[in-house]
Amino acid sequence: MTTTPCTVCCIGLGAMGWGIAANLALRKAHIDSHIAVWNRTQSKAQEHAAAYGTHVVETLTAAADTDVIVTCLPTSAEVTSVAHEMAPHLRRGALWIDCTSGDPQATRDICAFLAQKGVDFVDSPVSGGPQGALSGALTAMVGGSVFNRAQPFIACFARKKIVHCGGVGSGHAVKAMNNSLNAAHLIVAGEALLALAEFGVDPAVALDAINASSGRSLQTEVRMPTEVLTRKFDYGFKLGLMLKDVNTAILGLGVPETDTSLLRLTQNVLEASVNEHGVDVDYTTV
Repeated sequence: MTTTPCTVCCIGLGAMGWGIAANLALRKAHIDSHIAVWNRTQSKAQEHAAAYGTHVVETLTAAADTDVIVTCLPTSAEVTSVAHEMAPHLRRGALWIDCTSGDPQATRDICAFLAQKGVDFVDSPVSGGPQGALSGALTAMVGGSVFNRAQPFIACFARKKIVHCGGVGSGHAVKAMNNSLNAAHLIVAGEALLALAEFGVDPAVALDAINASSGRSLQTEVRMPTEVLTRKFDYGFKLGLMLKDVNTAILGLGVPETDTSLLRLTQNVLEASVNEHGVDVDYTTV
């Protein structure tokens, strides 16, 4: 008995969405799927199709006529807008996987809205950056009761690790805190290296010692030497989006409003950096 391959449409081909869609296309045999792509700038979708053999859909109405929808958009506001535009045309029984770094409460609202249309939903934000998205070496933090249904698709692009964090919104909650820790580690590392430089220690030499010691982190091991000391500031994640994720963690997850909150201090530094450099510079600029 043969089965009809399912159709998957990836919506949003930004820094992360491009690689997520690419890995779904490269591993489509594993999920017996046809892969389509949609992007507001259609030329980018056409570039993706030329590179990976995906199929371009020109409208969100056409994108809705599919079995699995994968969104990777800047914020939950865009996901909400797309969901409402697609709603009249969605297939009952479809699955929606949201890889946006979104807001947990907005995610619950989106899930409830889609449930009225008979559509299953999981939030599946990812960590690993644009290069990790291209290689498929992402970590996915998944929230939702239909995890088992979504897992085979997520496994195509999150081959480093997949963690089922709990109910809907829990993946986005963990991702927001993950990025808050990311920013905090980078800021503290920068402050430490500035102090050492004032004392006369070469920052590269200091990192050589720290990265073989207990003070190390991904930020000292990779971001500081690769993006900061080189002055490249080109990791591929915007400063404004990092601030958005930290705001999500603070405003949505009950971080106390005190001057001693380290997460709020991190927020303050990010805000100062955004005010000085703008939202579109690389987050390592902080």
